[in-house]
This record gives sequence, C-alpha cells and structure tokens, in this order.
Amino acid sequence: MAFPNVKNGPASIALAELLAKIALTLALSLAIGFAIIWVITFYLGLDIYETLIAAVAVFVFQFYISPKLIIMATKLRYVGNEEYPQLQEMVFELSKEYGMKPPRLAIVPAREPNAFVFGRTKHGSTLAIHEGLLSALSAEELRAVIVHEMAHIMHGDFSIMTFASFVPMLAYLISRDVLWTSFFDESRNAASYLILFGMLAFVVYFISEFIVLPVSRQRESYADLYCAESTHKPENLARALYKISYANFKTKNGSKSATSARAFYVIDFFNIDKDMWELKNHYEQLKGMVPGIDISTVIKAERQSRNGLLGMLNSMLSTHPQTYRRIMSLAKEKQAMEKESS
Repeated sequence: MAFPNVKNGPASIALAELLAKIALTLALSLAIGFAIIWVITFYLGLDIYETLIAAVAVFVFQFYISPKLIIMATKLRYVGNEEYPQLQEMVFELSKEYGMKPPRLAIVPAREPNAFVFGRTKHGSTLAIHEGLLSALSAEELRAVIVHEMAHIMHGDFSIMTFASFVPMLAYLISRDVLWTSFFDESRNAASYLILFGMLAFVVYFISEFIVLPVSRQRESYADLYCAESTHKPENLARALYKISYANFKTKNGSKSATSARAFYVIDFFNIDKDMWELKNHYEQLKGMVPGIDISTVIKAERQSRNGLLGMLNSMLSTHPQTYRRIMSLAKEKQAMEKESS
C-alpha cells in the first residue's frame, strides 16, 4: 500500500511493520476468540455452529452500532454546506491531494481541543473536530492534525481496531455476566464453577487487551510519521500535540464522557495528567519543537517519571504512545529531513 508524498522512507518501513503486527494481532485475537467459543460450547453443552453464529451476530451488531454510539457519546453534529468554509476547504484540498474521498465533517461542541475519525469503512468515514481545536491551533498546526487523522482513514484503522477489540469485548462480557450469574446460583458447586469460569474469562480479557493495545499505539506512531513525511513539517504536528495536551490538562473535563471514542482521538485525554508530567520532565529535550508555553504555571509540584513496573504497566495499557515520546520521534524525523536536505 503506497500513500502520496511518502516514498520508501521511514513511513514505508513503519507501514510494513504495522501491517505485520496487525496481521499477528488479528490472528491471535481470532485464535483466542475460537478458544473462548469452544470452552463455552463444551462447558454449557451448546452446539458449536449456533455459538459461532451468535458470536458473528454480536460482532456485526458491534460493527454496526459503534459509529452511532460515538455520535451519541460525543454529541457531534455534521457540518452544513455553508458552515466553517475554511475548514471544509482545507479538508477537501487535503483529500484531493491524498487521492481519497473526503470524509464527512462534524463538529463536537467541546472547548477542549481534540479531533478523531471514525466509521465502518474508509469510504464512509467521519472527521470530527472539537470546537476548541479551531481556536487553539494555527492553520498549519490544524492542517497537520487533519493529515494525521486522514492517515487513519487511508489505513482503515478504525475498522481494524473494531475487529481487533471484538475478542476483549467478548471476554469481558462473558466474565461480567458469568460472575453476576454465580451470585444467584443456589448450587454451591455450580456457583464455584461459574466463578472460576468467569475469572478465567476476565484473565483472557486482560491478556487480549495486552495483545490489541500495542497495535493501537503503533497506528498512532505511524500516523504521526506519515504526517511528518507527507507535509515535510513535523514541527507543526509536534506543536499541535503540545498545545492539545496543555489545553486538555487545564480543563480536565468534557471529553472524558466520550469513552467510546477514546482510542480514536489524536490525544488520549484519560492519560493527560501523566502526559503533562512527562512533558515537563523532558521539556529541555523538546523545547526546540514546541511553542513557548510555560507548563510550570499549571504543574506546580515536582514528580518523578514512572520508570518502574507501575509505569511500564501504565504504558502497556495506554491506547496512545506518551506525548513526549511522540514529539521526540517527530524531532528525530525533522533532524533526518534537515540532514538529508543539507
């Protein structure tokens, strides 16, 4: 798969690595899913084909309903033809430049700057922009964020993550329902088996999340790299990420209600506190790539970086790479571009 403006550079290598990880993740998820279904049919004495049909039905329902849930959760509205003309023109021109169908443009009534894409297919996608993003970023920074989101569309990331997250969701639903049922079972032996089965399903859910989440983080890194290489200005996205993190840290509300869209945002607002601490701790390394915002005005106390087991687990359970790492990667890309052009 080749994208415009990216020719055999780091983005092409990153894409090959990402596709390999996606294939492995989907294969593992499929294997775990079939294992769950087999255990259910064996333990409950169900017909394997009926169980498979039920599992497929659940997946199809999830695939169909997910966009509707995101629309309801974020309270977005689709933009009319006469609204936000400059934004619509930017999206149309970028879509034409990258040879893709323009996504439907929607506005989320939220003051925290952020953006995300979603949809069932790349040809029926929606680009959702928070109102706060339009006032927080310059035109070049906004353009960089939109290119980042378009990389997700071109690669079909939302469809891949919907499929990959099916097994964790299935395991979670089974563990929750089985454990709940065990409390009302009068037979002590049956209740013990149900509790054991429910705990096993929860372990499967936890393990499958560890398998799926690295793909989520990898697709964010690739979208960053693609934006840097295709625009030739990685500093624009770096500044945008910094500003978005800063503004979300100051508000700390609003977006957190949209949990169904968490993995699709340009910044993971659930980890914004940790992100800002790390941005402060690594500011000397980043200051050449970010705007001159004194983050010490919102972060008063010192805090050590979490480099131990807790920090590792936190990173492994994140949907996005840490923002300071993303900015450092963009800085390296800028240095490589300057070296190549000199």
